[in-house]
Amino acid sequence: MTNAVVSSPTNTLTFALEKSEAETPQIYRLRKSFAAVQLQETGKGRIVFLPEGAELWITGSSRFDRCCEVAYKDERYHIFRIDLLGPWSTPVKSCRNAPPRAKSVGAHA
Repeated sequence: MTNAVVSSPTNTLTFALEKSEAETPQIYRLRKSFAAVQLQETGKGRIVFLPEGAELWITGSSRFDRCCEVAYKDERYHIFRIDLLGPWSTPVKSCRNAPPRAKSVGAHA
């Protein structure tokens, strides 16, 4: 007796950025308040609510699944990508100015 093994291809969505676009800071303005995680120097995190109208600079990927790291008022936060990139935030024209210097907290895993 033989068994048929069927494999299905996995579809992965990726977004290719041009080099100049990837180097340009991305800024989003929240149109409503959202929860984000702020890591403290002790290594613990706390949940904070970023206010409506906050302009968030994407500073990189997050150690948390499905999140990105953003800077707001000289602090770093981790926010779900779907919250930041959804219809409840507005992309602000990207500029070539350096993002505000956010405090780095702890070593990233």
